[in-house]
Amino acid sequence: MRKLLNVSSLPPGIILRHVHGEDELTACFPVVSQLRPELADAAEWIERASGMATEGYRILAAWEGNQVLALAGYRRMENLIHGSFLYVDDLVTSEGERGKGLGTALLRELACIGVDEYCRRLVFDIAATNTDPRHFYEREGLIREVIGFEKSLR
Repeated sequence: MRKLLNVSSLPPGIILRHVHGEDELTACFPVVSQLRPELADAAEWIERASGMATEGYRILAAWEGNQVLALAGYRRMENLIHGSFLYVDDLVTSEGERGKGLGTALLRELACIGVDEYCRRLVFDIAATNTDPRHFYEREGLIREVIGFEKSLR
């Protein structure tokens, strides 16, 4: 895996690095729970993130000291519609940290990781009703290329 850059567009004292271990996953919980409020507590988050890690799920976070300000959960995947791609499961910036370029820095680093891992695309799924992220992604140069459908099975 490539060494992450201390991205110059980040505010001073903030770095991007991958999350490792239970303590760092716990540090992510206050941020990820803003995106995924259905998570009951940090223990459920750790269990689910650790389980997904066996399928390649990784977490890149923006850190200020020991505090996580923003994060991206992602994995490398392959299918027939996209070929090899980097799938972003989660991208969230803590409410009080928005507008500081953290999401943009995470997206840029994910794009670099995708290139290094020979991916053809960076792919996201978001709820059709969630308009704020759509505007952010469009502003960052992502385009709507695939329409997804789902059916609840419970």
